[in-house]
Amino acid sequence: MVSVGPSRWHVLGTDYLGRDLLARLLCGGKISLSIGLFATAIATFIALVVGLLCGYVGGKLDYWIMRMVDVFQTLPTTLLTMLLMVYFGTAMWTLCVALGITAWFTFARVIRAQTQSLRSCQFVQSSLGIGQSHWRVLLLHILPSLWTTIRHYAILLLPKVILDEAFLSFIGLGISPPHSSWGNMIVDGVHVMQSHPLQLFFPSLFFVITLLAITSLAESF
Repeated sequence: MVSVGPSRWHVLGTDYLGRDLLARLLCGGKISLSIGLFATAIATFIALVVGLLCGYVGGKLDYWIMRMVDVFQTLPTTLLTMLLMVYFGTAMWTLCVALGITAWFTFARVIRAQTQSLRSCQFVQSSLGIGQSHWRVLLLHILPSLWTTIRHYAILLLPKVILDEAFLSFIGLGISPPHSSWGNMIVDGVHVMQSHPLQLFFPSLFFVITLLAITSLAESF
């Protein structure tokens, strides 16, 4: 089949297989955002566990985990994600896990630093002084105090993860056809950009607007 431009029946036109471009954009957006949200949730969970434990316990645990984080931060996170995708495959859940477990390093450092600061606060020392357990202090006093930081950093992490997913799809390691994401739709558009530039323009436009909207949302909190 041949791509057609915008018409009464297809608002944004169709691709080279005759599929409605608007419908693919909406389905691709759902997949891209779902991957971004799940991967961000995984990264946030790991960062919270590591940051809280290292910042609260300190000592050798903090030292060795932070040295491990230093080692991983010297490597490009995209390269780590690519290696995981090559080894484990390109399923959607694999992509979410691969993106999540390579995106928490800086986040964990932020949580660790703030936990260390809160650990010495008077309300934490008072809670320990009246006999509350360390786990209770962590969950009921320190964690709620970190909520603003967690929210801001998670929202800022979301566009980065979505961008990484698009890059992986662009090089063939992301979502595989027949499923669509904005990443592989942009790839399809690049192949026909000379004859049908709208197939590249619309996915790129949706992608950029979404990233800008999420970043603006983080700044508004």
